[in-house]
Amino acid sequence: MSTLYADRGFLSMNGVEFQDVESISMKVSDGTKSVPTMTRDRRNKGVVKGNREISASFSVAVQNKLASPKIESIDFEGKSVSLTFEHGGDRYTLVDVDFIDLDQGASGVGTEGKKNFNIWARDVIDQVGNSALFIFSV
Repeated sequence: MSTLYADRGFLSMNGVEFQDVESISMKVSDGTKSVPTMTRDRRNKGVVKGNREISASFSVAVQNKLASPKIESIDFEGKSVSLTFEHGGDRYTLVDVDFIDLDQGASGVGTEGKKNFNIWARDVIDQVGNSALFIFSV
């Protein structure tokens, strides 16, 4: 028996699922940097951590006669907005998201129009907490 791997992801913002999603990605970075030290074995002995940076990017196909999502028009300062990212057995909620930028266009005649969003988040919550690599419970 073979293993079936995830081939698609899903997004929802404050519980409303996006339609026509073509691609999604999420990045969590702690800005970890090595601390160079003068050791006999020429190896760094430690690291320092920066502030956690959380971002997500996603693209949606633009339909011919229906308007596409307009998240750039959301009042992010006045509202608490979250984005839920589902991919296979993983489910993350990005908390207190904010708009970074939007890029919309078509690469040429006969290609679908795309709207590419980039957002930032203050925090991320792992809603599943399990892993195929490590057996533990949260």
